[in-house]
Amino acid sequence: MHRMGLILHSEGMGDSLYAIPVIKRLYHFNHDETRFDIFTHHPGLFEHCPYVDKAYPIQDKQALATYARSHQTMELFKFFGVHHSHIDTFDLISLPVGNFTLSFREKQLEYFPGEPDQAEQFDVVLNSSETWPTRTWPRENWQRLADALTSRGYRVAVVGKDVHSHADEMQKISPPLEGCVNLVNQLSLDQTYFTIAKSGLFVSCQNGLSVLAGASDAQLIVLGMSIDWSMRAIYRQQNPMHKVQYIEGSCEMHCCAERDCPRPDFKGRYFCQPDYAQVEAAVLKTLTNQGR
Repeated sequence: MHRMGLILHSEGMGDSLYAIPVIKRLYHFNHDETRFDIFTHHPGLFEHCPYVDKAYPIQDKQALATYARSHQTMELFKFFGVHHSHIDTFDLISLPVGNFTLSFREKQLEYFPGEPDQAEQFDVVLNSSETWPTRTWPRENWQRLADALTSRGYRVAVVGKDVHSHADEMQKISPPLEGCVNLVNQLSLDQTYFTIAKSGLFVSCQNGLSVLAGASDAQLIVLGMSIDWSMRAIYRQQNPMHKVQYIEGSCEMHCCAERDCPRPDFKGRYFCQPDYAQVEAAVLKTLTNQGR
């Protein structure tokens, strides 16, 4: 029996979750001969994953040195001339480790919590994440949406976690919203997953929690901005549109900009961001169709 170390360089939680279907394929095709261990910034994501024997922090060089075979993946600096956001994340992870692509069936997102479900149930759960300007829906829009929901009697919670990203050299936050139950920085990842899974609707920007939500069967609305949603598609039931709506703005560039808008007519408004009216209409229609 051989052991192989998979080094997953992605710092983002969402990109790391996209690795699980890739590891699952490797496991099913090689588990009679090979056991897979992973080195990652998020070992907790893989602690209960049945396709991984052991999960190590990516900084554990001593443990990695014991492996005769290892594969590096998500080394974004190797994709010269092509921004990694223009490549399907599943392919970005799978090509370095096996030179294969996944079928729609294989792209099913999964997450394996280890804690018992202690989450409350809410009509709507929001994730008001703020990262790069081009991928951040204005805070006043989130508050306006929260007000529209709570004024109609919906019970709303806000989830998320404030973290410092060393790779992106920035603080990523999820501000609480007035009138909502504030669960920001209050929940473990497992309880965040359960809270999203039990909700009537989860609304988020295109980020790690939207990918985590894709591992549940919750109804989702994802605000797609400067990245083409199809490159970060949430596959469930072999379908990237199963119980999910991708709401986008009017810009078709999908420039993947992190901080600056390249449009010559940019005047402080990011056209890739959906307007408030688009999002409110989609949210209220979804809740109405659910009979809420």
